[in-house]
Amino acid sequence: MFLPGYTIARAILSDAIALTRGDRFFNQDFTPHNLTSWGFADCQRDPNGWGFGSTLGRLFLRTLPGQYDETSVYTWFPLMHPSAMETNLKKLGKLRDYTLERPKPVGREAFVANYVEAGEILRNNAVFAPDYARRAQEVIKGKG
Repeated sequence: MFLPGYTIARAILSDAIALTRGDRFFNQDFTPHNLTSWGFADCQRDPNGWGFGSTLGRLFLRTLPGQYDETSVYTWFPLMHPSAMETNLKKLGKLRDYTLERPKPVGREAFVANYVEAGEILRNNAVFAPDYARRAQEVIKGKG
């Protein structure tokens, strides 16, 4: 295993920071005009939000619906060990807002063999309740 010395590690880190700060897409093109007002606002960090503004947690919830819990430390602090986050959140007085349980696996998929079965499932609102309707309602009411 190769571990760089202090000077080399510092030079690599400084170069990475300089590349990030000098990135045209992160600087000049990062505007509401290029991203739309909604997209620009969505990219902003909210330190008072869940995970203290975690963008990775929002990405998990959007792209892997049902895989992560909205209050889980696994969602909002995925690169931290849950016991360490428990200690940190306790110090901050925020532990009551988060759950420490590991996300549960999603149930098995149901396979549909023909169009008739698909139509029956989609007509049955008690069994087939898409998650996007609940999420859209939260956005419309202003909770999201």
